[in-house]
Amino acid sequence: MNIPRAGQGNCQEATKAEIVSILEEAIRSEAESEEKYLHAAGFACEVNVRDLLISLAAMEREHKERLTRELDELRAQMTIVGEMNEMFL
Repeated sequence: MNIPRAGQGNCQEATKAEIVSILEEAIRSEAESEEKYLHAAGFACEVNVRDLLISLAAMEREHKERLTRELDELRAQMTIVGEMNEMFL
């Protein structure tokens, strides 16, 4: 995978909107995975399997929470930049 370094190319608002969309989808995916693990844990007969599934669900919840924080930060930055642009245009 070729990931561009920060500062390379133009970081336009359309690109930021795409990133917001990707993060929103990732958050939904993490939430769905958490639900699936918890659902499966309800059917697990062995304690160690149930504990593993609950642990995996917790990891997905942590991922979702981190992605949500990052998304909130990105949206805040986009708002600030938008407001600054309006002030100077």
